[in-house]
Formats: sequence, structure tokens, C-alpha cells
Amino acid sequence: MKTWTRYPFVRLVIPLIAGIIIYKISGDKLTLPLWAVFVPLVFLPLYRFLPEKSAYSGRWIYGLLLNSFLIISGFLLAGLHKEINHRNHFSKYLTPETSVISGIVVDEPSERANSLRFTLKPDVIKSDNQIQQVSGRIMVYASKDSTAKTIRYGDRITFTEHPTQVPGPKNPGEFDFAAYLANKGIYHQIFLKTGRYEIKEDAGGNFFQAFAYRIRNGFLELFRETGMEGREYAVATALLIGYDDLLDPDQRKEFSGSGAMHILCVSGLHVGIIFVLADKLFFFLKKRKRALWLRPVLILLVIWFYALITGLAPSVMRASLMFSLVTIGGALNRKSHIINSISASAFLLLLYNPAIIFDLGFQLSYSAVLGIVIFQPHIQKLYLPRNKFKKYFWDIISVSMAAQIATGPISIMYFSQFPNYFLITNIIVIPLSGILIYSGLAFMLLVKIPFVSEIAGWLLVWEFKFLNFAVGFIEGLPGAVVRGIYLSGQATLLFYFLILLLFAWYMNRKVWYFRLAAAVLIVLSIDFSYSQYERASRKEFIVHSIRNHSAISFVEGRNHFLFADSALKNTPAKLSYPLEGYSTRNGLKSRTLIDLSDSIATYKNARLYRGFLLAGEKRIALVSGRSQMPEGDSQIIVDYVILRANPRVNAKELVAAFPGAVFVIDASSSFRRMQTWKEDFEKLKVPFYSVMDEGALVVKL
Repeated sequence: MKTWTRYPFVRLVIPLIAGIIIYKISGDKLTLPLWAVFVPLVFLPLYRFLPEKSAYSGRWIYGLLLNSFLIISGFLLAGLHKEINHRNHFSKYLTPETSVISGIVVDEPSERANSLRFTLKPDVIKSDNQIQQVSGRIMVYASKDSTAKTIRYGDRITFTEHPTQVPGPKNPGEFDFAAYLANKGIYHQIFLKTGRYEIKEDAGGNFFQAFAYRIRNGFLELFRETGMEGREYAVATALLIGYDDLLDPDQRKEFSGSGAMHILCVSGLHVGIIFVLADKLFFFLKKRKRALWLRPVLILLVIWFYALITGLAPSVMRASLMFSLVTIGGALNRKSHIINSISASAFLLLLYNPAIIFDLGFQLSYSAVLGIVIFQPHIQKLYLPRNKFKKYFWDIISVSMAAQIATGPISIMYFSQFPNYFLITNIIVIPLSGILIYSGLAFMLLVKIPFVSEIAGWLLVWEFKFLNFAVGFIEGLPGAVVRGIYLSGQATLLFYFLILLLFAWYMNRKVWYFRLAAAVLIVLSIDFSYSQYERASRKEFIVHSIRNHSAISFVEGRNHFLFADSALKNTPAKLSYPLEGYSTRNGLKSRTLIDLSDSIATYKNARLYRGFLLAGEKRIALVSGRSQMPEGDSQIIVDYVILRANPRVNAKELVAAFPGAVFVIDASSSFRRMQTWKEDFEKLKVPFYSVMDEGALVVKL
């Protein structure tokens, strides 16, 4: 009981999170009326009128009522925050007659290969000369041109196009972008072509957010003026101000594989460095009683000014709030444990936005900080170097190990990899990131001083060159990263339970903690063995949905044979997004690529022979032209007919030639021809499947 009283916000945040998760799992199937939250509140005051002895023996009732209130509150908050359920959500007013949609840009556009992407908050829909005030969010992709490049936060965009729902994953194991956007309150998207929309500058938005973006954009220009370009400029803008749009895939791979990705995501580490700097700068105010409040106020101003520089990025806001509560707690002479301050910041953020609990940045940020606070002091005690130099590096190692213990399972679950040399990386990049942040701040302050600013800029460029070299070198070492690790959601939770039990046993040496940890380990072993059995016995073929391409997988155990068109076979990078998740989840070995244009190919139980594919016991006809059709009135009995590469064959001919078959329209044909086939197959009442509409076809063998 005494232990819990030190962490009141931990006791509050856990049931609040439980309520939010229950709402998420229920998927709108479970509903509660708003008055339900008041039921526990009615009984809570009655507890105070109980006799002292009864109140003490029945204190669990008070805990039950309080936890019930928080669980119900979390559940209801999550539902209220889900804008698509609101009566005035714009999707409820979309009709064929809708003529105009207008809204405000609520973030800075990010540049993509052929478009600019930004979030729009629609507030007006005009239909049949009636104007309706609406809510919601739309992910907008605007064709990259001179007009689109002028779009900024706070601009009003007006258009006549109709938004569509964000599609779910088209292939098994593919990243669920729709679910990712849903956690941000976005369920619809739209593609705006050149000249199909109007812009009204600075028509809305939040003043402070707009001001923050202007400051950030100003510093982006400052760094460009140093002569920084390419890889150095991309890393500098990501590390110093959280602008990561310029990082190319190779850089992300290097930083992720070496275990240094956390320094590119402006968050707790960066704000912590700023906090330490501010604490050192204003140390002289500690002993002045008259300036007792001046020091924490100045520290808060420095922290939040840095948050402004980053454009008030969500990760920085989280960290800034966390350190602000620590600073305020210190100023009030509260002996509150830092875990309580961390929990308080999480509690406030969840009240503001319950869906943030499902944000990867939130999960990694809080797990890393909690890991450092809980585990680092105990790891540090394992070795007590007398030398200051050794102590400095041992502190870095202990912090890195603590953070990795806390974030390891969740990182593996999301990224399916583990950086083996993370300790070596952090020994280099943590001190270097501090130097880089201080150098960056110095450059910002000295930018108007001739010659001095040039030297500061030159030093900054070479510091980032060294960072890129060090990270690239470590990532390129043999065995630097283990890829293709799959960890399910339940296994991740079990791993965290195991870590906490082992830590509890280490702290208390109670044998039942160890026994419980052993039981969890056995459950994990059973889960792992069962997944291995499933992988070994898997046998299926898949017609993938990859726009403008044909791709058919045959999977037998851990063997993966992919039959693809020539263009796709020659550009395997295109296969990473749609197939990597499936390969990792099923523990597949390196895939064998086979060109569909080959006449004859045999790979174990998959055989390609002149336009026909035998996958296990399933017979498949690959129709890409009339040459694959039987001559005259003859018929061929197959299980599936895959229509690929725009064959000029009509539905009646296909049904006559392949009686009893299921017709699969892959993603390589034109939209018009796909529509014609679908309409004709429906009229003929024969089974068909369109991978562009329904996602990949998966057939168990």
C-alpha cells in the first residue's frame, strides 16, 4: 500500500488505459450511455460516511469504485474522440449531389515522389445550395506542382472532388495504413489534380502552431545556408528540429539497423539534453531565495521554445510536458517520484487524445523513459568504476541497456529486427547527439555574426558527416542486425510480463516471482513451438494485389516461390512493401523469383507449363492473350483462371472455355477492362474475384 501511495498517477492511468483499450477491442459493438460514468461517482462519497473500522476493511470497495469510474471514463472518452461517430462528421453528408467541400490544412505538407501530402479538416460542405457545418479529417494528396508547393498550415482548401475511404491492406501481412490513419482520426482520402482546387492563405488554424511552423521553416533555411546538402542536411534537419521528410530509405535503413534511429526522432533524448543545458545555465539561481521561481520558469521557457523550433511535433510535446511536470514538481519541493511525473504526463495526454495510446511514438517514448528510470539504477550498480572517464561510458551503456530492455519487445513487434551492435552505436551517437544539438543551438545563436557563423556552420557540417559515416560503418558490419523476427501481440505482452517478473525476483528474491517467470517462459515456448509448427505445415497460393503487375505466390512450409511478370521480377524493390510483412510473419526463406513469361519451370510442387500453373493440387490457367485459350469449342477443366496483362478475351468466351472455374482478375489489366469483366461475370452468374477491389486472393492447399 505504501508503495502505491508514492505513485498516485500510476494508479489513475492504468485503469484509464484499460478503458480505452476495451473500447478499441469492442470495435463499436459495445456501447455505454454517458450517464454510466456517474454511477461510481454516486457511491464514492458514501464510502466516506462509513465507520473508521468498516472503511479500512472495505477499502477495496473504494478502489473498485474509483477504478470503475476511470475504466468507464476511458471507454467513453475513446468513443467521444472518434469523430467518425459524430453526427456532423462530413462522411454523413457526402452525396452524389455534394458540390463543394472546404476545410483548413492542419499540418505542414510533406513531399512525396509525385505529390504533396497533408491533413485537411473540413468544416463546410455545400450540397443542393445548402451549407452544412461538418467535422472530421481527410488525408489529401495534391499533384506536385508550383501551386501545391505554396500550401501551408492554416490555408483553406476548397474543391469539388469526392473523398473515398482509405483502403485497408491489399496483401496478407501488409502494413495497415488505414488502421494507422484511423488512430489519427482519418478515415478518408482524396487525390487533387492540378487546377481542381482553390487555396485561400492563412484562413484558419491555431496561431501558436502556425507560429511554430514559421520558426521551424526559418531554421530549415538557416541550415541550408551553411552549405549543408544531401545526406548531411537530411540528418541535421531530422535530428535538430524533427523534420524527417528528407531522409532517404537508405539512411533510414542505416540508422535503424545500427540502433541509432531514436536520435532522428526528436523526443525524450533531445528534450532531456535541452533540459540538462537549461538546468546548468541557470544553476546560479538555486541559492537566491528571491529568484526561487525564476529558475524553473526559465527552464520551462527554454524547453517550450525548443518545442516551438520543432514545429510542436507530438513526440516533443510529450517529452516537454514530461520534463515540465518534473520541473514544476521540483519547484514545489514535492518529493514525487519521477515515475509519478511520467504517469501524470501520460494521464493528461490521454485525457486530451485517448487514441494516442496506439501511437508507436507514444509507446516507444514512454517505454524507453520508464525503462531508464526503473532499470538503469540497478544496472549501473553492477559495476562501479572509479575513473570518471570509465564512469561516463558505463553510464551510457547502462542507459542504453535499460532503454533496450524496455523497448526491445515492442520494437521487434513493429519493426521485425534487432540491432546487435546497439551498445557500440549508443556509445558513439549519444555523446555525439549532445554535441550536435549544442552545436546546432550555437549556430542558431551566432548566425548573424560574420565569420563566426561560417566557422560554426562548417563545424556542424563535418560533425554530421562523421555521424553519417559512423552509423553507416556500424550498420555495414557483419551481423549488425537480425532481420525477419516475428513477434505477435500476445508474445510481446508475455515478454514484458516476463521482464517485470524477473526484475521483481531480482529486487525481492521471492521464489514465487521466479516460479511465475518460469511459467510465463513455458507459455512463450509453447506459443513459439506452435507458430513454428504452423509455419512448417503452411501450404497456400496467393494472387497478390500489386497495381499494374502480376504476382502469384506459392508457399510450402518455409519455401516461397513467386511467379511475377518481367517488369516486377527486374525491380524486386517493388515487392518489399506488399510482401515483406507476410514473409516475416511466416518465417519464409529467401524467395525464388520466376518470370511468368517462362514456358516451363518446376520448383518442388509448383510447376509452370505454357500458361498453366500447378500449385499443389490446384490447376490454374494464366490467361494473358488468346494464345492461352483452347482451340475451337474444346474445354479445359481448371480450378482457377487468372486474367492478367489485359487479354482481349470476353467473359462469354472464358466461361465457355473454362467451365466451373473461378475467374480471378489480377492487378495488371486496365481499369476499364476490369470493370467490363466484372459486369459480364455478374450477368453470367459465375464466380469471380477482383484483387484490386477485394485484396489478394489467398487459397489454402
